[in-house]
Amino acid sequence: MDYRTLRGAGPLLKTTLWCAPLAFGLMFAGCSGGSSGGGGSAASTATGVTTATTTTVVAAPTNPIPQAPASVGVPLDVFNREIQTLWDGVRPQIVMPSLNDLLATQLQGKKYSSGAIEVELRNVRLGPATNMNVAPGLLRLDTKQLEIRAPVQGKWALVLEADIRVQLSVGSLTPAIDLPVTIAIEDLWLSVAADLDDSDPTRPVLQRAGAPQLDFTVRFDSTNSIVQQLTGALNQPVNWIAQQAVTLGLNSIMPQLSSIQGIPGPIPGDGAAPLVDSGRNTPFEEVVKNIDLKLHVDNMPHGTVMVAAMDTADTETWLDAYRQGGPGNTGAVIDYHSGGDSAIWTGHFLAAQAFRYSVTQDSLALDSIGHSLKGIGALLDVNGGSGLLARVAAPEASFVGQNISRRGVFRSAQLYGERWVGRQGSKGISRDQYSGVMFGLSITYELVPALRTECAFRIQQMVDYLIRNNWSIDEDRPQWNGTNGSRGPTFWTGINYQKLAFLLMAHRTDPAKYATALAEAGPLSESAWLGLWTSTFGTDHYYKFNLAHIGLYNYFRLETDPNRWQDLRRAYAITERYVGHHRNPHFDLIQGSIDPSTQAVKNPSIREAIRQLMDMPHREIGPAVVDLSAVQWVNLSTFSYSNTSGGGFSVGGQTSAFPTEPLDVFLRRPTGHFQWQRDPFSPATANAGNAKAERVGLGLTLPYWMGRAQGAF
Repeated sequence: MDYRTLRGAGPLLKTTLWCAPLAFGLMFAGCSGGSSGGGGSAASTATGVTTATTTTVVAAPTNPIPQAPASVGVPLDVFNREIQTLWDGVRPQIVMPSLNDLLATQLQGKKYSSGAIEVELRNVRLGPATNMNVAPGLLRLDTKQLEIRAPVQGKWALVLEADIRVQLSVGSLTPAIDLPVTIAIEDLWLSVAADLDDSDPTRPVLQRAGAPQLDFTVRFDSTNSIVQQLTGALNQPVNWIAQQAVTLGLNSIMPQLSSIQGIPGPIPGDGAAPLVDSGRNTPFEEVVKNIDLKLHVDNMPHGTVMVAAMDTADTETWLDAYRQGGPGNTGAVIDYHSGGDSAIWTGHFLAAQAFRYSVTQDSLALDSIGHSLKGIGALLDVNGGSGLLARVAAPEASFVGQNISRRGVFRSAQLYGERWVGRQGSKGISRDQYSGVMFGLSITYELVPALRTECAFRIQQMVDYLIRNNWSIDEDRPQWNGTNGSRGPTFWTGINYQKLAFLLMAHRTDPAKYATALAEAGPLSESAWLGLWTSTFGTDHYYKFNLAHIGLYNYFRLETDPNRWQDLRRAYAITERYVGHHRNPHFDLIQGSIDPSTQAVKNPSIREAIRQLMDMPHREIGPAVVDLSAVQWVNLSTFSYSNTSGGGFSVGGQTSAFPTEPLDVFLRRPTGHFQWQRDPFSPATANAGNAKAERVGLGLTLPYWMGRAQGAF
């Protein structure tokens, strides 16, 4: 047996896909699962329009925000403890199997030749003595330097069991011997640091990813007597095998680090001024109220929001279709597109109607709120009321329910006097679905006092579930096996602003019950900037910015601890710097709620953006003419990421053409549910899309009613 210390570079194989995101916080808020399909609906007549009248603002009854507890714990320790909790869950199911697969495929058949000996690796596998129980973690985390160590303390042991074919040259003979060996890579640790330039605190820049510091020792053993006799001859080949294993791991992480030096890079459309209010006479409330009615009737057959498929094509604009005397949603509903995102958009509609009720006390708004709460209740109760949220749910006998049954029912329950079925999607529930529902429930709790009991029950139901499951969900998806497309669990580790916002929403409903959990999570505020910063690497997955805004809206209005509030305000400034000029009325309204000093400049732009959206078709199709002749373009280097199997992701850079400023809204690519979660730089294509797909209209109704509540309209 021989002990040899090798010093070089490399963490451990495919586990780096977890080491990097877990420790560096390269976690992007977004979908972790695919959409499930919606189903059909009984045909309905077209929703016509009504005449609306402007009502006076009525102050919603309020009660004081409870004092939040002070944070308890050392921020870095709390962050690393969260990583360890997640690591304990994913290590046996994902990390170790993926590591074993990588070893088996990448080291199989590797050969070492030197002089009279050739050694070929066969049947490589992880041995049971492998010890990677301690998670990677952070030794330093601030806007000047990030330093990761794997493991965060102590050392790992990576034990390989393999068969080796040893071929010796003895004169004219070359005998080959197959031998079993155990190669132990022990006392293994890796440390990597990255330096940042935070001279602009709203735009930290990664200046340099340092060379990894690595240390380990190598030992090999075998019960075979021949191996023991060949110990001296095998020392060098075994050390080579260990170096191959470690280098393999290094190569899986270092291209990511080297390719992202210099991030985040330029900001598309940087410096664009807000829109100027044209003053064009626009019947905002008339149009929005008719859209609300249409949305309730045509897009929410069972209390949750879906894009409706109509039997008649239509290319009218929102303004022409839904103003007084307009045709509304022509034709009949014959089907629904996907219910995979029903939860998040139902939460957005619930919030819109709560804002509407707060300023109008309108019974129709209250009816829509009740309809939405019934739908959200079904999304939870169809899964047994545990707090696990479904993406979509419907009565089994309905067209939507039959569609769910064809695609695959996750669970079912007897609700409202009939059998309901629910679906989670092929990859399970995601953070964005929870975020939308929590957003709507928390706002409704605040603005509709009569419904606080129901809202509090549902908020607590979900937060209690997340706490019980250590903020990680995997029960509603196939277990990861490396080949089935599963991305592993949906988790909140590293998504600190979201976790704190959820806890504050629950604390609002029952301060005594959630004080301890909030205090223990409180130190995460110091590292909240990291996840928000990584989201500004590019405009890809633009919905991540909507998730940040809806989470931070409730965070800032509920947080009373000044230290945490300032931590998140600094973090939000990074997001604000990247998207604050996007002429996005939804983002601008939330920015105005956080910083009222911005309202004087942003409110005119909000009104004009809503006008421009009303000039888009209300069906999911581009306009007949997309005139980009006045648009100037520039090539920018940006970074993007893509999800990978097992819960990891890859980061890469590319050069893309961007308009020099955000496109006018009517020139942007349309989307079915919510226009403001799509980037403002991608143009529509003339007549491209589906003239029979009735867009939901949330991009008009939510900003308008929130704007009414904040004085923008």
